[in-house]
Amino acid sequence: MNHRLDEKKLYYQQTITIWENFCQFHKELYDLTCEEYLTLLESDIESLEKMLPVKEEIIRKISELEKDRADLINKLNSSALFSPEIKRAWDMLNAFSDLENEGSVPILKNLHALLIDIIQKIQEQNKKNQVFLNKAMISIREVKDGFTGKKQFTTYGANGQTRSLNR
Repeated sequence: MNHRLDEKKLYYQQTITIWENFCQFHKELYDLTCEEYLTLLESDIESLEKMLPVKEEIIRKISELEKDRADLINKLNSSALFSPEIKRAWDMLNAFSDLENEGSVPILKNLHALLIDIIQKIQEQNKKNQVFLNKAMISIREVKDGFTGKKQFTTYGANGQTRSLNR
């Protein structure tokens, strides 16, 4: 069998493993982000505080995977197996397109599509969490101002900046 083809298949397997791990950790991050939203709705600050280190650990693991992917890209480029230099994730997918086409299922492209979907869901959930937090901060400010007897009105100026008026 062709030694270069075996080497390419080995790199392909390493790439698949990295993408599987990306999907796993991003799914964990998504699940935690959804749980964070429910915890925000319940106003359970203690649970939120416990989630933060878990979230940071998942993000740290994703960062390690980013380093692994960068190292793999360097190995692929130094192997001289691929004529165009690999610079991005999409370049890696294209580099293995012949192996993807050989199999009955394009594993790497499916994992990549899944990863993109999970990341988009995380972004959407983070927006929901942020909207909830913004509303909560506004409510807290209004309650605080109510105790001090101040009325505060917020308007938008011509430049789109918010202006607060105290009365």
